[in-house]
Amino acid sequence: MKNSGKVVFNKKTGEGLYHLRLAVKKRFKAKPAQFINVKVSDTVVPLLRRPFSIFSAEKKELDLVYKVIGEGTRLLSEKKKGDAVDFIGPQGNTYPVDLKDKKSKLIIIGGGTGAASVHFLANELKKSKRKFTLIQGARNKRLIVAEKEFKKLGCLFATEDGSLGTRGYVTDVLKKVLEPNAVIYACGPEPMIKAVKRITEKMDDVKFYASFEAYMGCGIGACISCVIPVGVADNFVYKRVCKEGTVFDVSEVVI
Repeated sequence: MKNSGKVVFNKKTGEGLYHLRLAVKKRFKAKPAQFINVKVSDTVVPLLRRPFSIFSAEKKELDLVYKVIGEGTRLLSEKKKGDAVDFIGPQGNTYPVDLKDKKSKLIIIGGGTGAASVHFLANELKKSKRKFTLIQGARNKRLIVAEKEFKKLGCLFATEDGSLGTRGYVTDVLKKVLEPNAVIYACGPEPMIKAVKRITEKMDDVKFYASFEAYMGCGIGACISCVIPVGVADNFVYKRVCKEGTVFDVSEVVI
């Protein structure tokens, strides 16, 4: 669905990190792990829209957290208060959360800008009074996404240089809190997803779902640039992250 909004603020929050808030005309109904495809320029450069995970969707406000890594995100970072932003969405599926299941421990993990996706999930779970453990990791404190907002959710941090929280990786924190019958939800770089999978695949009673980050050329499933292999190593099919995802059962993904 095509939408538009106006910039409320677009502020720098860390090393290359920005927090963008859009005011939309009507309540924007979205679910955690869904994304929007943003037209970052009024010219043909860059030609394609850019996909962004939704950080939060409250009433008539839509928030994104992103990192400047190329021309598209650089152009987005230059948007000022009052500028119009054209986007398509929400798109994609969501994390499979059973709110009636009070026995399973919920563990939520975010790495890099993937933390935006899990912030949305954690915030929604808090509203439903569902308990969870939230973990965010980055190389250093300057790369932590929305530190203040995550602290409000009781987040446990891990940084490689020890500048915030545990010195090390999200997996170091995970090992301390992981319990039998846990359900893990995550979003972040593939090496992080792979490291968590190595831990969880040794435990038959732990479920692991992740929202995958992939290059989405069109964001609507037509270009097939965001496929990932689903199945087993010698027998798999490719599924589109933008259409069949973004969330997959990681036990079924070949990584």
